[in-house]
Amino acid sequence: MKNIAQIAIIKPLHNLFDYKIPANMTNIKPGCRVCVEFGKKKVFGFVINIIEKYNGTNYRLKEIIELVDEEPIIDRETLKLFIWVSNYYHAPLGQVIGVGTPSFFRLGKKLNGDSSNVQRIDNNTISNNISLTKEQNDAIKTIEKSINNYKCFLLDGVTGSGKTEVYKNIQNKVYIKGSQTLIIVPEKNLIPELLEYFKVKNMRVAEYHSSLTPKKRFINWDLIQNCMIDIVIGTRSSVFLKIPKLGLIIVDEEHDPSFKNNTEARYNARDIAIFRAKNKNIPVILGSATPSSETILNITKKKYTHIKMRNRINNQSLPDLKVINMSNRKKNIIIAEEVISAIENRIENKEQTLVFLNRRGYSPVITCRDCSWVPQCKECNLNMTFHKNKDLLMCHHCGRIKKFYNNCLSCNSNDIAYIGEGTEKIEEIIKDKFVNSNIIRIDSDNTRKKGQTEKVFNDIRNNKYDIIIGTQMLSKGHNFPNITLVVIMNIDQSLFSPRLKAIEQLAQQLIQVSGRSGRGRKKGEVILQTSFPDNEDLNCLINHGYEKWMEKLLLLRSNLGLPPHRHWGIVQAKARKYLDAENFLDNIKNLISKNKEVKIFGPMPSAMQKKANLYNLNLIIQSKSKAKLNNVIKDCIPCIKDIPYSNKIRWTIDIDPIDYD
Repeated sequence: MKNIAQIAIIKPLHNLFDYKIPANMTNIKPGCRVCVEFGKKKVFGFVINIIEKYNGTNYRLKEIIELVDEEPIIDRETLKLFIWVSNYYHAPLGQVIGVGTPSFFRLGKKLNGDSSNVQRIDNNTISNNISLTKEQNDAIKTIEKSINNYKCFLLDGVTGSGKTEVYKNIQNKVYIKGSQTLIIVPEKNLIPELLEYFKVKNMRVAEYHSSLTPKKRFINWDLIQNCMIDIVIGTRSSVFLKIPKLGLIIVDEEHDPSFKNNTEARYNARDIAIFRAKNKNIPVILGSATPSSETILNITKKKYTHIKMRNRINNQSLPDLKVINMSNRKKNIIIAEEVISAIENRIENKEQTLVFLNRRGYSPVITCRDCSWVPQCKECNLNMTFHKNKDLLMCHHCGRIKKFYNNCLSCNSNDIAYIGEGTEKIEEIIKDKFVNSNIIRIDSDNTRKKGQTEKVFNDIRNNKYDIIIGTQMLSKGHNFPNITLVVIMNIDQSLFSPRLKAIEQLAQQLIQVSGRSGRGRKKGEVILQTSFPDNEDLNCLINHGYEKWMEKLLLLRSNLGLPPHRHWGIVQAKARKYLDAENFLDNIKNLISKNKEVKIFGPMPSAMQKKANLYNLNLIIQSKSKAKLNNVIKDCIPCIKDIPYSNKIRWTIDIDPIDYD
């Protein structure tokens, strides 16, 4: 008789835990929630397996206290997905279930009919008939040939080429079949515009992301899994949703690093979406104007079908690009005179300008001219950024803050130098230059309130602002028809960054933010300020385009044996003492080093050696074979608990890392 349940607890623990099934719980099944005593606390866990006998020691098992669900709340298909993700990314199964389900799950909550018919989907917007371009029609015809089986398509379209309309047409064909569509986007601020775009008569659309209230998220989850929703638009965690009639997955902006979860279970939603589509035997579309190196490599290996859209809709031309050399300007010149003149011209013509700087705050570095004091975060040993609007010094890595009123915190001098610039300083300069203009700054500092970002974006579309200053929040996906000038500032640091994907992400960001210009009827222009106009990467990108630039990058990475040509796994250790983290990783290195099918680098400090008072070190494991890499790491995990002082270490495993900081 099967009387033992193996339970996943939502904690960073790699084990499943065995509990005895009471005689009165005969209907318990995998996927049900149960209440159990874990340590001295009552917690809710998920039944993964039911086994016949206990093969452990003679230790007396605890009994399950309560069966929460009469029927499994996680179906067999979704449970298999969670298990695959746990195995592939070497993440605790309970943790994977935790990131992939609504928080109400973990609290043992029930819906009590909240998502019955009390919940009305009001989508009465009628779609306008849109005339498609030849490229759009060709893309639709290519994809619809595989509407009934798995195929991975890269929809590689320049900004403004109408990729979303292609999504909409394919989704409509899936809807006619009676199937559901999942659209995954990298950031929640892209969702409102897509929600409106896909709301056509009789089409039921729901969003799913972390900004929803826990109750609303649970209600939407229930509507989706009961087939009361036709289109789900969500961020990365939506890839785990139970969607019974799933017929199409779309991953928009597939190159975006936000699809990679960098806390807890370190999964990549794009890659899981492809795996899920393959298992379900349905098509998946990856959309981007700047495809990732991984996706382009899969194109060259003939694993994906490449669909190119190289022209903007309505015969709109791509914006002209002008490079301004800042190396021969005076040191105190932050915005070139040519840029000021170009903005003035836009204001006279009642057009809008976007000034892009991917650094918030006022100054990234300040120093006392009298005593050379520089404020550093005690937790991270890194410089603190000055935020003038709130009189704060802030660590952008751990969030530590301290008040600052323009006096040295060491000698009390008021002779302070403000070095470098963030969006606050740019805003101050532009407001001084354009006193009669409507100017807004958009970054994570001033768009925290619910609904604020959506309101600001609508105000931009309604021409409320002449000049918009912003960070990467504005670089992708958005359509602002009256922006005809984009100014890109201070990208130089990324040109020489040691980070694995820094130059690739910079290239993508430059193309994406440039694509915000000239999307309406008027011709667009992009001005790039740089002190390194002769940089080889920059010149290749500007003169030969992203596709040729990516070919060159992939060749370089192949020669150096770097991803995506080689497969990487990183074991990261965090500890209060540097030597503890180093010794821990040395022990793991010794466990693995006997295997000649992998190469090992490290232990080495992370790019950010110290964060939140913890030292960060990495052990990089590399292999030509993904299967061999995963097997080596899998065999190593059970031995980690036996490493001396392992209880002093916070350790994680990152498969297919985006970066290694």
